[in-house]
Amino acid sequence: MIKLENIIEFIKDQIIQIEGSYQGVEIEGLADLRNRNSKYLDWIHPNSKRPQERAETSKSKVIIANQDVYYNDSMKNDGKILIQVKDPYLTIANIGNEFFAQKEKPIIHPTAIIDKDAKIGIDVNIGAYSIIGSCVIGGNSIIQENVIIRDCVRIGNNVLIKSGTIIGNPGFGFVKNEKGEWEKFPQIGNVIIEDNVEIGSNVCIDRGALSTTNIGYGTKIDNLTQIAHNVKIGKNCIIAVNVSIAGSCNIGDNVWIGPSATINNGLTIGSNSFISLGSVIINNVPPNSDVIGYPAESKELFVRKRLALVKLLKRK
Repeated sequence: MIKLENIIEFIKDQIIQIEGSYQGVEIEGLADLRNRNSKYLDWIHPNSKRPQERAETSKSKVIIANQDVYYNDSMKNDGKILIQVKDPYLTIANIGNEFFAQKEKPIIHPTAIIDKDAKIGIDVNIGAYSIIGSCVIGGNSIIQENVIIRDCVRIGNNVLIKSGTIIGNPGFGFVKNEKGEWEKFPQIGNVIIEDNVEIGSNVCIDRGALSTTNIGYGTKIDNLTQIAHNVKIGKNCIIAVNVSIAGSCNIGDNVWIGPSATINNGLTIGSNSFISLGSVIINNVPPNSDVIGYPAESKELFVRKRLALVKLLKRK
């Protein structure tokens, strides 16, 4: 149980107004859409339809919302407490991480295999059966179970790498010899993972062939993603589940790549672009673009084509 007063003190810089008496109130957890517990802290998403109705019908005693929700007689009679904040989504994330999220203990599991030349920062967690080469791991990082980090890798501070991920394996590069047989192109580069990066489970990030594979500050990578050799990913990108990024691609800052998207070799994705789920990128994408499809094109053009096709089919 968490005292509501402690939560309010923690988020005080985000609060616009509080309605209702909160002294002595305690919170057991955070509400989801199926919440039936009055002691859970509920919140109204900024994009929610009928936010006022949601607040009034919520089973929770305490509700976090923006100024679209007001404290009316119905809420007052039910003894509810309304906390108006600037961004409910961000506020509930901050509260959850501070008070309710399970925190990994900074321990190195005895079954982990760590190279004697590895440089491990302070308060690092390394899970069971992970293999750590002669690499660098920054402070406050979490390496979960069964992770492999090769010699050529440098990891920053506050990085989370989930179970089953492999970082720094040789990339997929071959050249034909005079007999027409495939020979391995040397994969002798490295990998740099900058601060505050999160990498999901069963992700493969290959070392550069002759240079560096780089994951920028604050980027978040979902499960089952492949990032090939020499790829450069900028700051604060979101890369969703099952994305495949081929070799030598350059991804700008603040790019959102949807589930199961594929990006072909050597392409550039401009900053602030949005790649919809399942898109196949075969050409460079300018900054601030919104693309979708196979092959990908601007969402505006995609929608116009679909509407035209529907009209054409109706004529038959």
